[in-house]
Amino acid sequence: MVTAPAPGRGTRLLSLLNRPVVLLAAGLGLSAAAGSAFIAVVNHSMPVDQVRPLPQLYFLLSAIGTGMFAAFEQEMTRAVSRALALGHSEAQVIRHQVRNAAWVGIGTVAIVSAASPFITHHWFYGNWLVFVELVIGLAGIWASFLVRGVLSGRQQFRSYAVTMVVEGLARLLPSIALALLGVGSTWSQGLVFALGSAVAAVSGLFVARAPIPFEKPQGAEAEVAANSEPETANLAAVRLARLTGGVLAGQVLMYAMPLVVNGRLAEQSKLVIAVGSAVGLTRLALLILFPLQAPLLPKLSAAAALGRMAEVRRMTALLAAVCVAAGLAGIAGAGLFGPWVLTSVMGAPVSLSAALLMELATGTLFLLVANILQSALTALNRQQTVLVAWCLGVVAMFIVFAVPLGPLTTAAVASLVGPAVTMVVMAWDVLRTTGGWHASAAAAAQPEGEPGKAEPVVEPAT
Repeated sequence: MVTAPAPGRGTRLLSLLNRPVVLLAAGLGLSAAAGSAFIAVVNHSMPVDQVRPLPQLYFLLSAIGTGMFAAFEQEMTRAVSRALALGHSEAQVIRHQVRNAAWVGIGTVAIVSAASPFITHHWFYGNWLVFVELVIGLAGIWASFLVRGVLSGRQQFRSYAVTMVVEGLARLLPSIALALLGVGSTWSQGLVFALGSAVAAVSGLFVARAPIPFEKPQGAEAEVAANSEPETANLAAVRLARLTGGVLAGQVLMYAMPLVVNGRLAEQSKLVIAVGSAVGLTRLALLILFPLQAPLLPKLSAAAALGRMAEVRRMTALLAAVCVAAGLAGIAGAGLFGPWVLTSVMGAPVSLSAALLMELATGTLFLLVANILQSALTALNRQQTVLVAWCLGVVAMFIVFAVPLGPLTTAAVASLVGPAVTMVVMAWDVLRTTGGWHASAAAAAQPEGEPGKAEPVVEPAT
């Protein structure tokens, strides 16, 4: 008997790298890490005065672009995956989402343009070219979220990952090339960073698409699908508005602290750069979200649409536990190596204490869990809770800002309080909506050895 030769090491490696989950982790990680790597490149290659507007461009693109437009991807993912699971028209829900997104995009650019004198003076130090790059970057982010939402909703994660790889490389490679050639400047490095999302969006239109892995519901789930109604345009708009408000509040919670603290340190340029670099460093644990969250939402949405609430709870709890583990590792790493990495790798001109870095990393742990819970709430059509939870976190953070503390103490406390409030509110509503409290109480009251009753199906709220 002749057996086939065992695959070589190189073949096994290529097979591993071609798996969607590995591609997704690599692509999303590269895209997310590009922001921190970009700051490190410009810190090492340019004078302090030229670097100052660039961290602010990074933070504003993240806060405004992600805050206003990230809901597009999540709502597109939810709507597309729900439509495919229930056998509804995919094209119809895509049209609804794009139309709603267009209005939000136009309004966002109009508001940002109206505020341009303040933005340019306060954060870009009078550099209007960087403001133009902010608008370019926002347009690219708008398009990229819509394209990725369709790919994620179809569970075409290989194509999704390709767009993330393209985005990261489109930002990093030109930035490194400018630095090595010694021709990098504020406007050229800013333009490279701003164009990354637009390049990714275009690439998403050309990547090969895998088959859509949805199967026709069977049994009781077929009855649920048959009795469901397609999502109307008005309902889609309401859900998008609620989720957009929640995501925007979430971005305020994530980025208000460095913007406010850096504003108070405006005369201390080196400390401003150090704080910005520290936030970028301690937020690296958020990278674990991307390979988890992208495949999580379409699966949760399909499970919730078909009434499988125990599955929603189980997946959410498992990934929340993974995030806690990653967050604890980030806290330990910040305490052991943070100050050295901040100055030697990130290129910060001054060092910050290990205690401050650990506090910032603890806030990141809370943000990790909150984002996983947000995916569950979105799948359950609980967008109103997402909005309320992030807003309560923002209120808690701004109460800290109002207390007369030193800038670095304010940074530490604000980064902890706001995310903790949001996480607790979201966790409570996920358990309540999926019957988690009821299931826990029933399990505790059930006599040992006595079979329990089947879990009731809970319809997600609209």
